Amino acid sequence: MNPLLRHSILSLAIASLAACSSSDNTSRILTAEDGTSTDVIDTDTPIDNSDTDSVDSDQPVDTVPDFGDLPDPTIPTVDLLAAPIPGPSLSDPFGSLLEVDNEAATAGGPPTQPKNLRIDLVSNDWAEFSWAPSNDDSAVVAYRILRSDGHVYTIRQDQTDADGNAQREIDKYWNTTSFMDCNYTRFATRLHECAINGPKAGDIFSYEVIAVDDEGQESAPSDPITITYHATSGAAVPLYADPFLDESRFAQNHDLSNTAYFMDKFSVVFEDEFNTDVIDSARWNTQLVFGDETIINGEQQYFVNSQDEPDFGYNPFKIADSILTIEAIPTPEELKSSLPDVCNDANSSGKDQCLFLSGALSTHDKFNMTYGYVESRMKTSDTFGALSSFYLYHRYPGEGVNLHAPEIDIVEYLGENPFGDEDAFQTYHYADVNTGELRSAPTMNFKNPDGSLYSDEFHTYGVLWEPQLVIWYIDGKEIKRMSGPQVARQGMNIVTYLVTGSGWAPTPDIEAGNFPISLEIDYIRAWQRDAYSTNGLYPQ
Repeated sequence: MNPLLRHSILSLAIASLAACSSSDNTSRILTAEDGTSTDVIDTDTPIDNSDTDSVDSDQPVDTVPDFGDLPDPTIPTVDLLAAPIPGPSLSDPFGSLLEVDNEAATAGGPPTQPKNLRIDLVSNDWAEFSWAPSNDDSAVVAYRILRSDGHVYTIRQDQTDADGNAQREIDKYWNTTSFMDCNYTRFATRLHECAINGPKAGDIFSYEVIAVDDEGQESAPSDPITITYHATSGAAVPLYADPFLDESRFAQNHDLSNTAYFMDKFSVVFEDEFNTDVIDSARWNTQLVFGDETIINGEQQYFVNSQDEPDFGYNPFKIADSILTIEAIPTPEELKSSLPDVCNDANSSGKDQCLFLSGALSTHDKFNMTYGYVESRMKTSDTFGALSSFYLYHRYPGEGVNLHAPEIDIVEYLGENPFGDEDAFQTYHYADVNTGELRSAPTMNFKNPDGSLYSDEFHTYGVLWEPQLVIWYIDGKEIKRMSGPQVARQGMNIVTYLVTGSGWAPTPDIEAGNFPISLEIDYIRAWQRDAYSTNGLYPQ
């Protein structure tokens, strides 16, 4: 088989974690001594969908898990006889070498066929894919993305948009020869009109790409790819290969729709229940990895480093009754002279910098992990302009073919969201391996099913991170899923903080009497399966 075609098929299959209807779902059945049948999960061996008559009914089943009020787990059917889908190589984990078309342009002819069309990431209602830029004797000026339902997207070098964020996304598509169907954060009602044209959970579409040159000549279409968008919960995970994947078939052997169904296969590798009077310096830094001389995202708070500056004059961290509270306040006049020089620089959002004092925690250089499950129980802030954040962040971005700089946002919550409903938000970011440009998922969101605000009470927010697979959870239930070869594969740190005003969060009203603004945290924990438990640094 042509190796380029084989890679396209590989990427397709990795990302197409198809949803299976409940009628197709099966689980192993063991027969108890009283003759009743019970669905259980055998987590140590591959799924066995064969007849269970061979089970000795005279032997009682003594290890049936207790899932409380939850229904018994259901494992989506997976073809265990199929060969595992090949994965990316360690020598080119993020497809850097696939961005080259070695076919020479033909004088006076159309552009070369777009090569190496491949899937980067697939979620429930969006997917990202890339291809190598076509060659032409003059200039390629556009690409047309043909979807199997007849819809056509167009990206052009000269496309413009009055919205700065949308324009950056347009430019990124062109510079990286990539596209997202459909970035509803940037194009819900503009250009690509994602609110109308975007895919939905469970949709299946094939895609081809055509290059267009400055004379209007069109290339031959690329080889096609097919994408199955994930079901809203419990999608099947086909067998696939990956350099970092262990042999347990964990993702195929478990119902991943609820953490209760698989946490028995994980062990705690990091834990802080905030039972001491001060922040544990063996676990946490009270500043971010880039220090206090860098302000990101147009944020308006200064994170007080209470460890390095115990006499600063304000400590944002309060611990009482095993609850950590991060408190943000307007910067007192008498402390402004203690702020770093960067606070006097122009803010990228045109707002005053360091207008507030707040706190941040990061485990960099004290704990990092590659793959596992991370969770916090917290009460997010409900105040206008407050952004409660909990995420995983790279310590080093990588270089060369290993450049990736990933970030998994477990939850972001915007108090009194002025842009819409007060949902919990999830995002994923990484650097393009060739250009270094930031590539981001749309800002995914999940509404509280009971209609209340997440900030009304404590909730657990977690993420399962496996090779080529990320699943987000709230209160133990799957809410979003993402898969594909651009999923992070390098060590990351745990980070949490309270933002007060940013390019996204509006400036809190100092005169409204809402201070201190608070983020309350009951615990933060990390678990790993045995296969990955040696790649983190646990504080002793």
